[in-house]
Amino acid sequence: MHSSLLLVYLCLGFFTNVFTSPITYEDVRGTPYTVSYDHRAITINGVRTMLISGAIHYPRSTPGMWPYIMKMAKNQGLNTVQTYVFWNIHEQKPGVLDFTGRANLSQFLQDAADAGLFVNLRIGPYVCAEWNYGGLPAWLNQIPNMSFRSSNEAWKTAMKTFTMQIVEYVNPYLAKNGGPIILAQIENEYNGNDQAYVDWCGSLVTNELSTTDIPWIMCNGHAANSTIETCNSCNCLDDGWIDRHRRDSPDKPMLFTENEGWFQPWGEAVAIRTTADVAYSVAEWFAGGGAYHAYYMWHGGNNYGRTAGSGITTMYADDVLLHADGTPNEPKYTQLSRLQHLIANYAQALLSQDSTRTPLPYWDGQKWSTGTQQFVYSYPPTLHFISNQFDNTLGVLFRNKNISMTGQSVRILDDNLNLLWDSANVSGIQSDNTEFFPIVIGPLQWQTWSEPVVSNLSVFTSINPTEQLTITNDETIYLWYRRNVTLAQAQAHAIVQVETRKANALLFFLDGEYLGEFDNHDHSQGSVTATISLDLSTFKPNQRYLFEILSISLGLDNGIQANSFEHKGIVGNVWIDGQLLGNDETNLWEHQKGLVGEYFQIYTEQGSSKVSWNTQWTKGINKPITWFQARFNLDHIVREDINANPILLDAQGLNRGHAFINGNDLGLYWLIEGICRDTPPCCCQQAQINCLEPTQRYYHIPSDWLMPENNLITIFDDLGASSPGSVGFVQRVVLT
Repeated sequence: MHSSLLLVYLCLGFFTNVFTSPITYEDVRGTPYTVSYDHRAITINGVRTMLISGAIHYPRSTPGMWPYIMKMAKNQGLNTVQTYVFWNIHEQKPGVLDFTGRANLSQFLQDAADAGLFVNLRIGPYVCAEWNYGGLPAWLNQIPNMSFRSSNEAWKTAMKTFTMQIVEYVNPYLAKNGGPIILAQIENEYNGNDQAYVDWCGSLVTNELSTTDIPWIMCNGHAANSTIETCNSCNCLDDGWIDRHRRDSPDKPMLFTENEGWFQPWGEAVAIRTTADVAYSVAEWFAGGGAYHAYYMWHGGNNYGRTAGSGITTMYADDVLLHADGTPNEPKYTQLSRLQHLIANYAQALLSQDSTRTPLPYWDGQKWSTGTQQFVYSYPPTLHFISNQFDNTLGVLFRNKNISMTGQSVRILDDNLNLLWDSANVSGIQSDNTEFFPIVIGPLQWQTWSEPVVSNLSVFTSINPTEQLTITNDETIYLWYRRNVTLAQAQAHAIVQVETRKANALLFFLDGEYLGEFDNHDHSQGSVTATISLDLSTFKPNQRYLFEILSISLGLDNGIQANSFEHKGIVGNVWIDGQLLGNDETNLWEHQKGLVGEYFQIYTEQGSSKVSWNTQWTKGINKPITWFQARFNLDHIVREDINANPILLDAQGLNRGHAFINGNDLGLYWLIEGICRDTPPCCCQQAQINCLEPTQRYYHIPSDWLMPENNLITIFDDLGASSPGSVGFVQRVVLT
């Protein structure tokens, strides 16, 4: 026994000489260094390095927030930041690249470097991410013969061009130049059947992209031979990925790119993933030999502007370690911080060897039986991960010690069987760690202006309705459709039918009078026929009226495949009581791109004066397509640091629309009721909270969008605000 123990120590000493303590970015900052890999880990200057990562998407936060977020990530135990690159925020018009504001990728990379964090840059350029059109610019739809994500020349040309532009842009931040980027990704979650396309992606890595001198990955799908396939899942050990990877790619390390925090659809109660489940998944990953782990998301941030995918809320992945507003999500934040610091402290021992998995006996109520879901993953002579994959609590036997294990949990023990960490134990962590303080209480001194249903803006005409993106290129979410109609009959329950798309709203008007609305907020794509009953009893038959439909995109779906374009607005026919509105060259459809308020940018200081506001704002209550505007000061804040203690818009009293602060679009607000399902929510979540309350009531305002006084708030409510006097601002304060 003593000789065996001596042998273990001698072996460990050998590995220690070969693999010194894992490198951090502080060790190599500003000095060219090499990045490679072996079967066990990514190597930095030849040293196996444990990478503890989290996804933080730069356009889902702002430059004024990035240093704070990076500091929180570093303190919480991360040494790597992961982000996608979002094509449609950088190239909103063909050939015109933008790297300003939230698109300032170089500043984001610099802030990561300043915090001492490596970067995994997932270029894609298709990214999914519940982001509008999966990151693809809508103008790609207009390129002849285009077929996304396939062996299609138009797609490959566009994809390669943008990818190479990004690589050139980030070149100063690559490891070979002393920068923080150590990993990059081509494509994203490709599960199609076009192997030639996968091989082409691989050839890019081998040839044009080889000058980056870093490893490239492909995740959760097909992977080219020149890339490392990675896992996206709720648990990459329990779902069998680790075993498959060891069988199929024994020479490549195990990388977990997305431990899913998931997202929130409109109209559903807030879904949560328990701390215990996340902790169990992360601990099992490191137990099984994982050498890179990334939370997706670590900080979800917000879908500011019109960046959300179909049917997705403005807050993104709020139930992850750092809330969408930047406050720690306890007990997750601290419980996983403890694990990450523990893994970092023992990284040298973990990476010096492959884990040894041994089944453990469990007590079945009468005797000790051989375990099929109970294991110890050992890294002698330092750590042992005891795992119970069974749903219920039971006893396991390890070194003649009976250990009570909660269902689906991991305990980490040292070699003396001292408990170092337990995934199921969050005692001592304060969960209720924040409080909302009202700092601006309504009613504000609103003024109001109604969006005109007829304007002098230019129009496009056609014999039948034209699909929305063909006209807008997604440069606005709004498109007016107008046509004269003569009612065959005027009844209280006229049936209007419109062939439209999922995640689309339609508002109906006749001679400027609002009649009603249809909306579909599914997180998916596809065609639907909107059928709505409208009261036309106050109108007259055989009389000509102006019929108008305002189409509102509720996000382009992010699930993009070959030979499939997303569409919006009216994609077919329109009927009123069976009367087809179209195919008449003497009565054309008119299309107006966007709103008049958008055109004049009345949500800005310069544009506000271009319309005549009415200070009798109560006249705008419950009035569709109406703008509200007011000023507010921040002279009653509780804490000065509004990154750590964020300011939020309390949208109670509004309906649906967009809110602007000093000209910046907070994203879609919607006070739609959140319904709890009878069954558990999708995928990684286990429960729902806040049933029958608004899916999202509070909307984050970035610190760099605010001023101490004379802030301008502008609201456009398309359905009509029932109580704008209730709107106010709160500060979410972290309690210490």
